[in-house]
Amino acid sequence: MFETDRTDILISALRDYLRDAAHSDDVKQEIAEAFYDDEITFEELKDLVGHEEAANFRLLKEQLTDEFVDEVAEELADS
Repeated sequence: MFETDRTDILISALRDYLRDAAHSDDVKQEIAEAFYDDEITFEELKDLVGHEEAANFRLLKEQLTDEFVDEVAEELADS
């Protein structure tokens, strides 16, 4: 009727629902975990939680890498 694919409508509705639900701390944590486990991309994360929150999650993910943890552990051991 609107010359729009039904799948696109469902995907859009799901994104809207998840974006609204993303304000819940529990849901945000689940979304962040999916990003940390590489189950969703940064773009998908940004769509769900907004740019600022997504940037914070990306920064934390980078800080959780093995190299970063090893570097911090070495710094702490040297002090």
